[in-house]
Amino acid sequence: MAETLSDFANFELGEAFFQIVSKMVIADGIPFTKIGDFEIVSQSWRKLANKDNKTPDEFKQIDEDYKMEIRDLADSCVIYMAAKTNNKSYKFSLDDYKTFLNILNSDKNSIQNDKISLEDFNKKLEVEFKKLANHGEVSGDNLIDNKDIAAYIYALDMKTERDENNKFSGFILNGKITPMNYAVAYRELKEDTDNMFSFKLRQAYKNLFGNIS
Repeated sequence: MAETLSDFANFELGEAFFQIVSKMVIADGIPFTKIGDFEIVSQSWRKLANKDNKTPDEFKQIDEDYKMEIRDLADSCVIYMAAKTNNKSYKFSLDDYKTFLNILNSDKNSIQNDKISLEDFNKKLEVEFKKLANHGEVSGDNLIDNKDIAAYIYALDMKTERDENNKFSGFILNGKITPMNYAVAYRELKEDTDNMFSFKLRQAYKNLFGNIS
């Protein structure tokens, strides 16, 4: 049975997300700084977030609306992925993910021709898939669904904060995915280690959905 998706989700929004962020890297996680940021929130959300002297109810609305807009975007992404892979279950296997990336990157020379490079490419792709499918956990269902995509989008927006001694002090969210954010995630998703983006994925999933596996 197909996952029930948001009434506000649509193919065009999912297409815009993937088309724009895929252009944020040149190669090997190098950011293409000439492309603009991707706004993942509405102008009404940003207007309220930028308001001075917000009330407790307004802070609560900002948090709730942010999570809702992330989920709307994630649902739009799986609609787009479903259309490209012809998988209407909205749960995507490694083979589905490979098919989707081949279609998304059809105009790029993303797969190497020599055997060694191809093996390395496929190994890194499998690492990336498992991190996304299991939202940074060591194991899981090995299927990418709308919740995993929501955690991914949320994690892309998590900017590191540092204190006066340049020590990590937490994360901030500003509703924007920058080329640098995406390039770092692009690289770390392919690293077969429990790195910062793995941690971000786990935190993002927990913030959005609690401790549900």
